[in-house]
Amino acid sequence: MANALNPLCVPPLTSHLGSLEAVALRGCWTSLAGACQRPPLRQALAAPSAAATVAVVATALRRGRRHGWSRSSGRVCSLAAVGGEGASANASDDVGRRSVFALAAAVAAASGADAYLRASDERYSFSLLAPSLFKETLRTELVPGLIWGFEQVIAFQTVSANIRMTVVRLRDGKLWVSGPLAPTRQLLRLLNELGEVAHLVVAGTALEHKVSLAEFHRIYPKASVWVAPGQNATLADVNIGPVDGVLGQSAQRPPWQEEIDFQVFYVAPPETQGTYSEVAFFHRVSKTLLATDAVLKVPLSPPPILSSYGYDGTPCELSREQWQYKFIAFNFLNMRGANEADLAALAEPSAVVSPLLRFTLYPICKSAASAWVKEIAAWPFERAVAAHLDSPFPLRPNEFLKAFGFLFDRQSSWEPAPGQLTQLYKLSEQLDGPGALESSIWKAAAGAV
Repeated sequence: MANALNPLCVPPLTSHLGSLEAVALRGCWTSLAGACQRPPLRQALAAPSAAATVAVVATALRRGRRHGWSRSSGRVCSLAAVGGEGASANASDDVGRRSVFALAAAVAAASGADAYLRASDERYSFSLLAPSLFKETLRTELVPGLIWGFEQVIAFQTVSANIRMTVVRLRDGKLWVSGPLAPTRQLLRLLNELGEVAHLVVAGTALEHKVSLAEFHRIYPKASVWVAPGQNATLADVNIGPVDGVLGQSAQRPPWQEEIDFQVFYVAPPETQGTYSEVAFFHRVSKTLLATDAVLKVPLSPPPILSSYGYDGTPCELSREQWQYKFIAFNFLNMRGANEADLAALAEPSAVVSPLLRFTLYPICKSAASAWVKEIAAWPFERAVAAHLDSPFPLRPNEFLKAFGFLFDRQSSWEPAPGQLTQLYKLSEQLDGPGALESSIWKAAAGAV
C-alpha cells in the first residue's frame, strides 16, 4: 500500500540489498507515483525480485546526486530499510559503500526495466520534467520544407504548458535541432523521417530546454553541440555533457552560422542573483526569428498537445476555462475573477513578453536586455517561432520592439491590469531583492500590484 515512504506502491526492497537509503528528488517521486498505474510500469514493478524497484530507486539516486542532493541536505526521501534473511546486522556499515554497491548491482536491472518500458510504449522516456515517463509528441510543419516544431508537455499537477523543440533543415539536407526534448521512440521516429541530425543546440540556461541534451547527443554522437553561455553555473545544474562550442564565447564560428545567425543575451552575478542566458536565432532563407522564451504568441485556445495531459494528468480536451486558469497560473499572475478577459488581453497583441521574465528578470538587467533586443530587431524577420504557446506567428521588428516597450520606458504591447501583479511583485523581491522593485519597469506597473 502506498504511504509516505513508499509512494510508488512498489514491492519493498529485498534483503539482498542490505540497508539502502534511496535519495530521490521529491518531484521525481511524485511523477512516478502517478505513472505507476500505467500498465507497462505496473507490470515491471510487480517483479517478485524487486529488480524494477531497484531500477527506479537507482535512477532517482543517480539523478538526485547529480543535482547535489545529499543525506545532510534536509531535502531527502528515504525508503525504510527492510530486514530479512541475509540482511546485514552491522548498523555501522558504511552507507556510502553500501549505496555504491547497491547502485552497481542495479545497473543491469535498470537497463532491463528501461528497455522493457521503451519497447512497450513509444512515448516512454524517463525525464526530470513531469510527466516523467510517458510523453506524447506532436510534430508540426511550421515553414514548409524548412522548419518543424516538436511539442511535448511539461507539467506540475494542474499547471501545464507545451514545450517546443525547433528543427531546421539546412541547405545540405541535414538537421539543426534546438532545445532537444525527451527522446521517446515516437519523437525519434518523427525526427529521423526528416533527415540526418547534424547539429544540436541549447539556446538558454532554463532547465526544460537543456535537460535532454546529453541523452540526445548519445543517440546522435556525430552531431555538433553548441550551447548558450552560463551552463553548469552551479553544482546543482544538470550535466549537459561535452560541447563543441559556447555561442558568443568560442573563437570558432558554428558551422551553420551562414544560414542561421544568432544574438546572445547573458547575465550573471554580480549583476544578477543568478545566471541566465538566451540566444535568439535568425533563419535567413525563411526570414524567421527563432526564439525560446523571449517573445510569445498567446492563443485563446489551448495548444492541442495539452490534451495528452489533460487538466491534471488524465488525457482529455481542455475547456477554455481550464486553459485560462493554466496560462494565468503558469505566469504567476493573480486570479482576479476575470480570467477570460485577462487571457484575451494577453492574446490580442502580435506578441508579448512573458510576465514572469518581464517582472523578475529584466528589472535587474535592463541595459543588457535592451541592447540585445535592439540587435534582434535589426534582422528583417517576418515571422517568429517560440518554444512555447503558438508558433509560427507573423512578427516584424517593429512589433517585436513593441512587445519590449517597457525596456525603453514606453508602452508595451500588453500592460497589466490592476491587481494582476501581486504574486510577481513578491516573487521579484524574493528572487532579486528589494532593489529590483526600484526599477522603472516596476515603477511603471505600480498600479497593477
